[in-house]
Amino acid sequence: MYKDLFPTAREVTYLDTAAEGLPHPDFEKAFQMYSQIKARGTPGRVQLHKAEAETLDLAARLLDTDSSNVTFLSSASEALSLLATSLELKPNDQVIISELEFPSNVLPWVRLKQKGIDVVVLPGHGGKLDWEEVAENICSRTRLISLSLVSYKTGAYLPFVQKIARAAAKVGALVSIDATQALGRCPVNVEGVDYLMSSSFKWLLGPHGLAIVYTSPRFRESLQPAMVGWYSVKNLFSEKRFETYELKEGAARLPVGMPNFPSIFALKRSLEFLLQAGVENLHRELQPLVANLRAGLARLGLDLLTPAEPEYASGIVAFANPRAEEIGKALQKERVIVWSGDGRVRASVHLYNDAADIDRYLSSLEGILSRQEFSRA
Repeated sequence: MYKDLFPTAREVTYLDTAAEGLPHPDFEKAFQMYSQIKARGTPGRVQLHKAEAETLDLAARLLDTDSSNVTFLSSASEALSLLATSLELKPNDQVIISELEFPSNVLPWVRLKQKGIDVVVLPGHGGKLDWEEVAENICSRTRLISLSLVSYKTGAYLPFVQKIARAAAKVGALVSIDATQALGRCPVNVEGVDYLMSSSFKWLLGPHGLAIVYTSPRFRESLQPAMVGWYSVKNLFSEKRFETYELKEGAARLPVGMPNFPSIFALKRSLEFLLQAGVENLHRELQPLVANLRAGLARLGLDLLTPAEPEYASGIVAFANPRAEEIGKALQKERVIVWSGDGRVRASVHLYNDAADIDRYLSSLEGILSRQEFSRA
């Protein structure tokens, strides 16, 4: 689709965006622009903050929300840890997560178990969550439901976020969504969501050291961030700064210090590109490739982790195999790049992939699995 714009996608069969997205081709120009502005010293700060505001506007457009609801933090992990440390949870309060979560959305809550917080881990069924089981676990003690929009593990898209939000609202619980494996590739709807984050270096074709973070106006009314710094407050040189402070309006109250301007300049180019391409268009046009990929893996008799139903489809297709790492290394020797580890082989399809990539992956994989050392018998 856009393969000609990405040199690496032309050189190898690159199916590992879920781990590391290929950068937008204007990355170098973006970093050079930052360097030129930085070289001007403090007079350049006006342009730095202008680029920050413009990039926030683009991120807000991607989420179909107001820019006051969006900010940048260093990573999705930081965003989740900030949430966990900012909530005033008490012993016996309940947090709901799932076994399909990346450790970023597990470890902060495990830490809270030491303080008597009840952390419910929902099981996956056929690689996906069951709505009825989610609903059954929401109760008067539930304070937060924190789930991924797309599972890093199975690639299952979560199609009932708004149902969860309505059920959570009835008991006064919050909903946090990790959109790292979705934003830039799958539709993302923040309706009813209180808190959402996404790393920028995967499907957003962006740099490291940056995450897009959304907070709803309703949630911010009660949110007291666990961290505060000069960038969080309205008047950093207030005469009363040794006694009190007043947080900025909107999501801008979350960052505590100077933004990561180099990454912001790079992300700006990526977001402009993705908005022009249209994420919903990309999702629709890439779905046949994803379906063909899953069908091809099924024909090879592999233990698929990714659900078959179209409503759960994302850009990720994975299968379980005890020799996953060896399979991944063998594929890399044939210039096919996927992620392999934790007993899984995971391929991910983005806008620089085409039918030839799917055919090449399936053909190479079939050849590798037919070797005696990889025999499934």
